Amino acid sequence: MYPKEYINCDQEPIHICGEVQKYGYLLGTKDSKITFYSENILDLFSQDSRLVLGKDIKVLFDELQLDINWDNFSNDHELAIQHITFKEEEYTLSIHTNKGFTFYEIEKVIPNHKINKEYKAIQNILRMSDGDNVWKLLLDEVQKIIDFDRAMIYQFLYDGSGEVIEESVKPGLESYLHLHYPESDIPAQARALYLKNTVRITSHVSGETYPIYGVQKENIDLTYSVTRSSSPVHRQYLKNAGVESSFSASIIVNGKLWGLVACQNAEPKHLDLQSRLLVETLTRTSANAFASYLSLQTLEDYQRINLNNISLRKNLLNEEDFGKSLENNIEDIMNTCDAEGMIIKINNEILTHGNVPNNSDIEKIIQWSKDNNQDFEENIFISNTFCKTSGLELDNSEVSCGIIISVLGNNTSDMLIWMRKEQGQKIKWAGNPEKETISEIKDGVEIIKFSPRKSFEVWKEYVKDTALPWKTREIESAKWITSVILKASHTKSSQISDLNEQLKELNEELDSFSYTISHDLNTPLTVIKLNAQLMKRMQQPDEKSQKFLDTIIGQVDSMSDMIKNVLELSKIKKSEIELKKIEVDSLINKLAEDSKISFDSPHTEIIIENTPEVMGDPTMVYQVFGNVIGNAIKYSSRSSKPKVKIIGEVYENGVTYKISDNGIGIDKEDAGKMFKIFSRMSNAKAFHGNGVGLSIVHHLMEKMGGEISYESESGIGTTFILKFQKPDYDFSIS
Repeated sequence: MYPKEYINCDQEPIHICGEVQKYGYLLGTKDSKITFYSENILDLFSQDSRLVLGKDIKVLFDELQLDINWDNFSNDHELAIQHITFKEEEYTLSIHTNKGFTFYEIEKVIPNHKINKEYKAIQNILRMSDGDNVWKLLLDEVQKIIDFDRAMIYQFLYDGSGEVIEESVKPGLESYLHLHYPESDIPAQARALYLKNTVRITSHVSGETYPIYGVQKENIDLTYSVTRSSSPVHRQYLKNAGVESSFSASIIVNGKLWGLVACQNAEPKHLDLQSRLLVETLTRTSANAFASYLSLQTLEDYQRINLNNISLRKNLLNEEDFGKSLENNIEDIMNTCDAEGMIIKINNEILTHGNVPNNSDIEKIIQWSKDNNQDFEENIFISNTFCKTSGLELDNSEVSCGIIISVLGNNTSDMLIWMRKEQGQKIKWAGNPEKETISEIKDGVEIIKFSPRKSFEVWKEYVKDTALPWKTREIESAKWITSVILKASHTKSSQISDLNEQLKELNEELDSFSYTISHDLNTPLTVIKLNAQLMKRMQQPDEKSQKFLDTIIGQVDSMSDMIKNVLELSKIKKSEIELKKIEVDSLINKLAEDSKISFDSPHTEIIIENTPEVMGDPTMVYQVFGNVIGNAIKYSSRSSKPKVKIIGEVYENGVTYKISDNGIGIDKEDAGKMFKIFSRMSNAKAFHGNGVGLSIVHHLMEKMGGEISYESESGIGTTFILKFQKPDYDFSIS
């Protein structure tokens, strides 16, 4: 067994092949001295290699009586081209410089070659193209110049593969229109060369090539050469496809390799430099026209998107409730990216719209985003194969193949998720894209190479787990709407923070005012009550005056109770308390009996089933049970058979008391004001009270780390639910 080494097409160094094609001749110089040459140039100039290497290039050309314009010279990759005559034959001389070497490439001008008038061809493309038909027009003009069997517009797709989107073929040949070619047919290093050297011809695929002498081929970079030989792998590929001549011009749009004008001929055929440069000019003109068309379309799209986004931004900021605002505008947020489904996770709430997966899948996707967002670029992740590449096992994977995930900040789990479903489609490949391997033993190592495809019969494949790719404007829209939501959220947070600060200051002022005014009112109220009582004793008023004085004394007592409660509420907010275990059995029994007397309801049936200990402050626990039990007895006192039931239950995380009555109940319309200060129920006007008691209970329970809630039905009764901490340990809070 030999050790193995694998060589794929994308590893082939095609720019340092060390050969030129038969139609071209090459000389290379360094500091004007000839350092390398192609083998065939010796025959052209009838020179001996020993007399060529090291000679000054100008001396050689003078000896050959070549009329060279040394002002038309290139010190970079761009070609300097001039016409020369040698032995009464016309040639073109191309000069360029790369990595310290200057390349002189010579090729013969083809007599009577047919070239359309360049101006007319360009004008046809510029005047008649509208973006959709520009490639058809280009192929028509190219075929007038080159007259190949087949000319195609080959577009590179997002994954490096390609598709024939336009073609011009001679009668009797099969169509390649809409056939796909795998990425490996034109690998990455080949695409890089097409971007640098935009015109390439292989005039005779099976023809002879000539090696370069003088310098090791690894040191001669032929990237910008016009006579460079094609790689053996590429030539074999063309032979397998039945092609003997191949010509291409790169379509470059906005600085990127968009596609190729790809031309093939079954017989060997050479195009001289003039023809090739004319095709290049037409191709660049068409690419510029197409880029202008795309730019206009993009501008119109962005204008429309910006108008929609301005309206969306306004809608998001107008709502007081930001979560509600997102919910109301979620469809517009989804449409900004032409998505089919939308998920918004904000403040522990998940909002969805459109075609989205089930809740289980949504949770998995959100968790995946949390686990991987450190790798997101600028907090955004984009994929059209998410269901295949994420590694997640999803119930409805076909719904989330295309995905944009935008995280709302570095330290948050809030995010926006746009979704697209699987775009299941049949793709027609120009032959099975899978490649075979061939091997050879070299220096004790088995070299395994992937051979070019041999089959080009149409091969169909059904593509799954892939959605339509996201366009640039859709990705930019996602970034934009993320920015809008972040700004809107920040604005809302700032407003809420400011309001909270103002409210805090206002509450502190109100507490201070309440305490002061309540304390100061006690004295005049006491004086009023004493005077009313003295008038009753000293003047012995008539029955009418007696009622007035009793009313005054009753109102003063009510005001005193209210002031006492307000003072109590103010003290609760400021006081520090110590929670401890409290036995409430005797307390509840005593409060129940006292309340029956206080509210003149001796016939009320009191049922006390269980009274477990609670964790709390003794004074506060007394006030809580006193208020709630008192209310139950008071509001059921006018029932035909008043009944109050008190039952305590111990749970794993606390102690709950339920205090139920069969009294007047609470209307649903009053539900929102149950625990607000000075709020009285609409059906409680016949009962004495000031609307402070339950507000005090609510604050007391919060202070002790518990809570109060209720269940009620008007005319049937009410159950108040008190949840205390379980008395397992002692601790202090403030």
